[in-house]
Amino acid sequence: MSGQSSDNFIERLRAREHEAFNRLVMDCHTSVYRLAYRLLRNADDAQDVAQESFLAAYEGIGGFQQRASIKTWLLSITYRKAVDRVRKRAEESHIGSDALDDAGLWKIAQSVESFTDWGVNPEQSFSNNQIKDHLQAALNKLPAQSKAVFELRDLQGFSSKETSDILGINEGAVRVRLHRVRQFLMSELQTLFGGKGRPR
Repeated sequence: MSGQSSDNFIERLRAREHEAFNRLVMDCHTSVYRLAYRLLRNADDAQDVAQESFLAAYEGIGGFQQRASIKTWLLSITYRKAVDRVRKRAEESHIGSDALDDAGLWKIAQSVESFTDWGVNPEQSFSNNQIKDHLQAALNKLPAQSKAVFELRDLQGFSSKETSDILGINEGAVRVRLHRVRQFLMSELQTLFGGKGRPR
């Protein structure tokens, strides 16, 4: 991190150096906030969890054993804190996985975070927003762990190993959950498009 050796940076964190923790926040805040927001879908709650996560990291850095990166460790704290909040909400439904794979639909699903108003024409902009809203509503139905797998693997680009370390599950479980999320999103898109290439 920040062009210095990892060991040196960890030692500075363990020494509670203010500058080192500022760097940790600067380097990791976006990933921490996005994971929290993916699970909570509320900006205030996500910001609270982010702050709690950094505070927990500050207080618990002495127990960090460097089996994974500091960012992976921090995101595992974030995940646990976000899930604690999620557990206070209604019990989540279990999502099936019967949809057929479709590369074109998956490409849209994978880009759920980056839809913007392309400015081509009002009809196309409406369709793009409709797709994004439909996918977001679908993602909101998923269990917390599945949403976290999707956020970490497909939107933030973490490896299966890193994702397994963050979530505390094995790599096989990461792959299974990711596959099911992808199938579910493609099924939702197939419903939206009705097999005709544009929203119904």
